[in-house]
Amino acid sequence: MINHLNLVYFIAAARELNFTRAAEKLYISQQALSSHIASLEKEVGLMLIERKAPMRLTCGGEIFYKYALQMEASYQAMMQELSDVKDEKRGKLALGISHTRGRLLLPKVLPALVEAYPQVEVQVLEGNTKELSEALMTGAVDLTVGPCPQENPDIEYIRLLSEDIVLAVSEELFFRYGKEERGRMKRELEETGRIACLKEVPFLLNKKGNISREIADVIFEEEEMKPHTLIETENIETLGEMCGRGIGAAFYPTSLLGALMAEERMDRLRLFSLAYPCTHMTLAIAYQKNRYLTAAMREMIQIMRKVTAESEKKEPQ
Repeated sequence: MINHLNLVYFIAAARELNFTRAAEKLYISQQALSSHIASLEKEVGLMLIERKAPMRLTCGGEIFYKYALQMEASYQAMMQELSDVKDEKRGKLALGISHTRGRLLLPKVLPALVEAYPQVEVQVLEGNTKELSEALMTGAVDLTVGPCPQENPDIEYIRLLSEDIVLAVSEELFFRYGKEERGRMKRELEETGRIACLKEVPFLLNKKGNISREIADVIFEEEEMKPHTLIETENIETLGEMCGRGIGAAFYPTSLLGALMAEERMDRLRLFSLAYPCTHMTLAIAYQKNRYLTAAMREMIQIMRKVTAESEKKEPQ
């Protein structure tokens, strides 16, 4: 029978294809990791990983990795289901969510979850879209909340709400340009939903790894624009505040605008709907397919759906 710890360590090494990085993520020494992999190879009677640079899986390693993921998912599902049977009200729930969405949603979601499951320990991992996606795939979190990317066959998505990325431009920014020029820019934005007319306008962008930045880069590439990027930041709230002050134009999710932007700033903003397909998204809660959902996870999903449904009704038009 295959040693479960060896299996876990092999999966980490296969994902990283680098013993040093895999060992760091497992909090063990590189020597210990190598020893576990060697022990596993002895068990199955095949070399699974070629150690020479660049490290890669052997043909047998590729096959073993495919089934190892299934075995680990089944093992985790079994342990969670047994835990539920033992005590439905205990356990852990790891949730991945961006800092901003967490600040807006979790105060509305967690009190109801804690009331239903007071002894469930909730762990929250905050990160950008890319980081959360990786955490979900590696099992570091049970659920994530965020924009639904291109469909992943290994992930189950539950729609929460529709979301558009709009272009936010302050009237103060427009007034930097002459009357005729700013009138032309506004007309083109309103009539075409495209940003080609803003080649000289400064942009405020999220850093790479965030969904709004990925969308911005797609738009810039489509328009063959090299944007005048004034500021890059991880924090979309900072972007909104600077945009509201007329420092630059920003791409912003509609579901966050009303919640984050002060009313006096919103009054000075022009929001332009964009014609690019990539700007229309779905906010979803996601988890690995074929995994067992604990009672607490099912409750979290239901509460999140209720809270986001209420927020969608209040979303600014």
